[in-house]
Amino acid sequence: MIRRAGHSSAGTRIPRPMRTPPPKPVSLRERIAWGIAAAVLSVGLIYLLRSALSMLFIAATFAWLLDPVVDRLEARGLSRERGIMVIFGAGGLAITLAVLVLIPSVVEELENLTANLSLYGARLTETATELKVRLETWLERPLPVSPEELFAEAQLALTSSGADIGGLVKDTVPSAGRLITTLGAKALSGGFAFAVAVLNVLLLPIFTFYLLRDWDRLVAGVDELVPPRHRAKVRSLAHQIDETLASFVRGQLTVCALLAVCYSVGLLISGVDLALVVGIVSGALFIIPYVGTLFGVVIASLLALLKFGVDWHLLAVWAAFGVSQLLEGFIFTPLIVGDKVGLHPLVVMVALIVGGNVFGLWGIFLAIPVTAAAQILFAEAMHHYQRSRFFGDGDPA
Repeated sequence: MIRRAGHSSAGTRIPRPMRTPPPKPVSLRERIAWGIAAAVLSVGLIYLLRSALSMLFIAATFAWLLDPVVDRLEARGLSRERGIMVIFGAGGLAITLAVLVLIPSVVEELENLTANLSLYGARLTETATELKVRLETWLERPLPVSPEELFAEAQLALTSSGADIGGLVKDTVPSAGRLITTLGAKALSGGFAFAVAVLNVLLLPIFTFYLLRDWDRLVAGVDELVPPRHRAKVRSLAHQIDETLASFVRGQLTVCALLAVCYSVGLLISGVDLALVVGIVSGALFIIPYVGTLFGVVIASLLALLKFGVDWHLLAVWAAFGVSQLLEGFIFTPLIVGDKVGLHPLVVMVALIVGGNVFGLWGIFLAIPVTAAAQILFAEAMHHYQRSRFFGDGDPA
């Protein structure tokens, strides 16, 4: 006797196992919606926790910058902890030497500036007198120059406009009291903020050490969170973003250091006061393209005018910045940064302005990495779009 499938020997029907329906594929619209939601949530959390995450972000930036150096030391046989200590020791020694060399020079420049304040004041008085004579000739009336004359002119203007000086004083006294109270409260809160800032600076090396020690494990942990089917693509995009951002940051920092040296040497030759201070600050501000140069030219030109007037020293200041910019454009940036960065200076400036206006100081910190990632992701999206059926199919007519 042939038994039918699905029946037992007693003739009872054996229940068939329930087939689990295959999972419904996630549509492109759902993927985009989840991606936008995750991005909005991440940005919101970063904005709300920006004060608490600031030190962690700075420490992670240092760890990211120093990780290739630690990897090279590991390849030479050192353990990761010893490699980190070697880097910290070399960095501390370099900072100590820089402070020992720069501080006496900066103090000497400040002393020279203080000694020349009388000269600056006399030159400003002379310039103001010449300007006063020209204005009196143009207005055809004398101008008040002494404090008594200025006060008399202000009182006459208030009286002629019908203002009550006594009432104005009575209204001003309570306002001054409220202003003093507000300034006192701000001073207390500012002192607390200063103490917190000092504590954060002291904790920065500790944060950096632990992040740098566990950097490879942190990266591997993030990699495991990516779905396996997308892991190769995400790794490729992350590698491109890391290479672009690292090339820009490390290259730009090196260019800034070289420009700081060139600016300082040129200003020392020109003989202006605060040459080292202006040169170093101008080089540091060059992390935003051309902002440091503009700052240095304006401040150094003003110092040259106050000390020497209009003579060859002003031309020497302009020559110092002009030669430095030529070196930056034709030697420093092509050799150090190269063409692989892909971040145009105009794009960097716009990103920094937009980030600063929207998110403040945090926006300035995050503007460059977000722009580098967005540029690569946009290029990848355009690549998929050009290979899509929507772009390729259809009637050309």
